[in-house]
Amino acid sequence: MFFRGTLHNRDTNQSSPVTIRLEPGVLSIQPEFGPSMEWLLADLQTARKTADGLVIIQSGRQFLEVEEPGFASDLERIFPNNRLFRKGALDKVGVAGCLIGILLALGLFLAVYFWLVPFVTDQAARKVSPDIERQVGESWYHSLTAQYQTDTAKTQLVQSFYDSLGYAGNYPIRITVVQEPMVNAFALPGGRIVVFDGILRIMDRPEQLAALLGHEASHVELRHSTRAIFRKLANSLFFSLFLGDYGDISTIVAQQGDQLAGLSYSRSLELEADAHGFRLMQQSQIPTVGMRDLFQKMKDSEPDAGASDVPNFLSTHPSLEERVRIVEEKIAAEGLVSDTVSPVLRRIWKSVKEI
Repeated sequence: MFFRGTLHNRDTNQSSPVTIRLEPGVLSIQPEFGPSMEWLLADLQTARKTADGLVIIQSGRQFLEVEEPGFASDLERIFPNNRLFRKGALDKVGVAGCLIGILLALGLFLAVYFWLVPFVTDQAARKVSPDIERQVGESWYHSLTAQYQTDTAKTQLVQSFYDSLGYAGNYPIRITVVQEPMVNAFALPGGRIVVFDGILRIMDRPEQLAALLGHEASHVELRHSTRAIFRKLANSLFFSLFLGDYGDISTIVAQQGDQLAGLSYSRSLELEADAHGFRLMQQSQIPTVGMRDLFQKMKDSEPDAGASDVPNFLSTHPSLEERVRIVEEKIAAEGLVSDTVSPVLRRIWKSVKEI
């Protein structure tokens, strides 16, 4: 069995025509000029066939190309029980198959990250007992408020204001007002609410404070802080495990507490807190227009339209414009409930603004 081919030498960058003779267990190569050589099965590093029938065999720094039909089948015949041209995974599925596999793997990754991880962490967060939430909230409360100066007088008044609202809930809400010009407020797991006095300064009606406290109390009641913290922690762990960088898990946990004051909820959680706070205002006969006015004042307090330092209480997801629109639609559909707050709330509000 004789075939014609071309022998390439990578060391010399030369190519020469050769005659190939196939014998049992031996591939003999005879160049037109120079000595012959023999390649045994152990000498063959790779052997592959292209779609157009070209056979390429490599041995060390040399490789042989043969285009003649029948060469591949005869070559396998002289090396029995050895499939020289066994297809690898890429050859079997092709480039299109590999791309499909990559897309499927990416789809699975995204499904786990955007659906399974949130679902599992949300269920886990819901199983945390209120006592554990309060313990965690207390720990983070003392850590977070250590950097601020508490306004004792306003704290007592705003706490009294909240207690007079009659908002029903499963958590004892405890409010602290701190001296900080930033327009902000945030809720901690278990019932702590921290209000920056900067947000009190932009209000001019007691129903706006009722809207703020209703929104934050809703975050507590609906366990948004706990659920959001679980999600942030799960995301950190997920990528640490995915990337093989396990790191210090205790450090990851500690970072969640440090970042809680800047915690931004998802769009769905924010809208859920808005809707729940709106219902609290209705049940307590508080003019619901206060929520719309609060959102509008928050929007007006932004330094400029393109500012990136957006108040955390009203994150940009959803936008302030959307929140104003949603509340206006609710008011149009359900009415204001009441035109004014009770005399007790008005009196407390007056004291808050006079300090």
